[in-house]
Order: sequence, then C-alpha cells, then structure tokens
Amino acid sequence: MKDHTEQHLDKLVKKVMKSSLLESPSLDFTANIMEKVEASAISHITVYKPLISKRAWLLISILVIGSLSYGIFGSGLEGLGWFDTIDFSIITNNKVTEAISGITFSKTLMYAVGLCGLLFFVQIPMMKHYFDKRLEY
Repeated sequence: MKDHTEQHLDKLVKKVMKSSLLESPSLDFTANIMEKVEASAISHITVYKPLISKRAWLLISILVIGSLSYGIFGSGLEGLGWFDTIDFSIITNNKVTEAISGITFSKTLMYAVGLCGLLFFVQIPMMKHYFDKRLEY
C-alpha cells in the first residue's frame, strides 16, 4: 500500500515538473537585491536622550539643597511643635516587634542569603556590560 502511494506521488511530481516552465530572474535581479541589502545595512544612529533632563536635575538639586539648608539653619531653637504630641512608643512597644525580635536564623542561612546578595550585585555590572555589547553596532 505504501509503495503504491509513493509511486503514485512520484509520477505526479514528475508530471508537474515536466509541465512547469523554468523561471528566470529579471536582468537587474542582482542590482535590486543589492539595493535592498544596502538600504537595510544603513544603521540609524540612536541619539542619547537622558531619562531625567538637566532642568529636572536642577529642580531636584535645588529642592534637596533648600530642604537641607532649612533643616540645618531654619529650625534653630524652636520646639518640636506638633511632634511633641505624638506618642512614638507604639512603634517599639508592641507585639509584632516583640515577635519579630524573637526570630533567630542559622549561620548557614545567613551565609546563603549573604552569598546570594553578593552574587546579585556582581551580576548587575556583568549583565549591563553584556547588554551594552549586544546593542553596539
């Protein structure tokens, strides 16, 4: 059965190949292909545009310097104001902080977490270098 099907398909393919004409490319086929290759080979230069503009950095630096200078020079010997009325002892004296302070971790776990953290911070520059190389033209 299989041989009969293969013979039939073989005869059909031979018949189709004989009836089809051989196509030839146009005279300027190579020139057309080379034009397309040259057009795709021209790379577009990516202009660097920072995520945070100089104007935004200027505004951020002015706000930070202004806040620091106000905190150092502007609040002299004045009282704490409304901070005196807030009871901050609830942050340190509650059941959650007592329960968390009772948890202990083994040295092996601490070494494993430390090693994973170290490897993570080593991996960041390596991946940055890899992606920078990959994006170069």
